[in-house]
Amino acid sequence: MRKILLAAGLLAVVGLLIYNFLGSSAPTPAAPADPAYAAQIRRARQQKDAAFRESPSSPLPAGQRAAFGGLRYFKPNAAYRVVARLTRAAVPAPLPLALTRGSADAYVSWGTAEFELGGRPQRLALLQKQGVGAGQELFLPFTDPTNGQQTYAGGRYLDLPLPTPDAADITLDFNTAFNPFCAYNHEYSCPKPPADNRLSVPVLAGEQLAPQ
Repeated sequence: MRKILLAAGLLAVVGLLIYNFLGSSAPTPAAPADPAYAAQIRRARQQKDAAFRESPSSPLPAGQRAAFGGLRYFKPNAAYRVVARLTRAAVPAPLPLALTRGSADAYVSWGTAEFELGGRPQRLALLQKQGVGAGQELFLPFTDPTNGQQTYAGGRYLDLPLPTPDAADITLDFNTAFNPFCAYNHEYSCPKPPADNRLSVPVLAGEQLAPQ
């Protein structure tokens, strides 16, 4: 009887440890489906696939385009579309981003976005490109625990419209997260996400690893 009780107690402890582990690392659950939103995401993905296959500016090597069957994506999940509290930098500070093939691109730290994902607080730097190629948008490169497994090892990107001067928040839709071009062609040189732009929870949304 004592052995049975000890075994039962051990199983209970193991069960509790497993529960705590899974609870701490559980992905963000799926939000209620919004058919119109999901259809919009799917249309954008179809357009991108067509551009990768047909556009002269496709990052795919020319010999791979005819056989290209489309990119891999997570299913649209509205839980990964979050509204973040926006804080602008009083004076945007230079934040050069190292490139995958050496040297760096000129960016400034435009501000920060703070939000919750998977029940945990997150904070990401919002960047703005300087010099050649600068535009009226923000750049958000980030990494998360899926990198190197479900998603590209070097992290992913979001492009965001520049908020209006009176905006107090900004929408981050990780369903639109995309890989840098160097994920498809090593001839490209791509900005690396800054070390501080790492999310603590897996982002099971957006673009997955490039098809092999």
